[in-house]
Amino acid sequence: MGQKFFQVDVFTDRVFGGNPLAVFTEPGDLTEAVHLQIAREMNLSETTFVYPPDNPEADFRIRIFTPSKEIPFAGHPTLGTAHILWEIGKIASTSDNVVLQMGAGLIKVSKNQNNLYMEQPQPSFGDTVKDVDQVAAALSIDPADIDSRFPLQIVSTGFPALYVPIMNIKAIQNLDLNLSVLREVLGGVDMIYVFTGETLESSSTVHSRSFAPFIGIPEDPATGSAAGALGAYLVRHKVIENLDSSRIIIEQGFEMDRPSLIQVNIGKSGEEIHSIQVGGQAITVLEGYLRI
Repeated sequence: MGQKFFQVDVFTDRVFGGNPLAVFTEPGDLTEAVHLQIAREMNLSETTFVYPPDNPEADFRIRIFTPSKEIPFAGHPTLGTAHILWEIGKIASTSDNVVLQMGAGLIKVSKNQNNLYMEQPQPSFGDTVKDVDQVAAALSIDPADIDSRFPLQIVSTGFPALYVPIMNIKAIQNLDLNLSVLREVLGGVDMIYVFTGETLESSSTVHSRSFAPFIGIPEDPATGSAAGALGAYLVRHKVIENLDSSRIIIEQGFEMDRPSLIQVNIGKSGEEIHSIQVGGQAITVLEGYLRI
């Protein structure tokens, strides 16, 4: 009959919101090339394939593909895949936790009523970009739109991105990528992530957009992996006054008409971060068979 798959919208409680994901729960023996061909056919930011684990501490092994390559970790594929595994009974309904083996390591996902939460690895704070004018040119914005109080820095909890603080929503809404300049800015990093403390929803902490055009993601409506790293950035650099690090709400995808809300919990002792949780809701939108 073909390859059974599901499509799920992640970081939303309604159809046509959040970030869509295709999940192949029993892919069988596929070649490397076919994994990528399927991801291109799905034409989503990511597609996942569920396999038995290699690591005895894991319950499942998950491979994640963008339309252009395999990646070691991403947030909405982690939560979306776990959502499907619970929904179709591959995880017992009585179980509140599952451990997924990713390229970046073991990721624990927990379930609390309608929300799923993943525990992300400790943040890694990398290089900073000093050339503000070049970054502004890559985004087609005025250099004054970049908040110079905070660093333009590469941060990762498994998937590195360049974080760029922006002064206001208007600048974020009006930006336009200059791909040739952006390629120079990113170097070996795949994603640029822009954010501001000015929000559309009163309950949100920050408003954001993220772009990874060179791996087949022109814009991402909800980026779970980057959300954890953003939370760590906000805490490390004290970006938001009186920030409640246990309840950071990131709004994303509004410019794409796919509004998403991502919950981040940064656990810390004094100034030291000791845990990162990223969560949200998910909803299944379709299931079917790919005839290959």
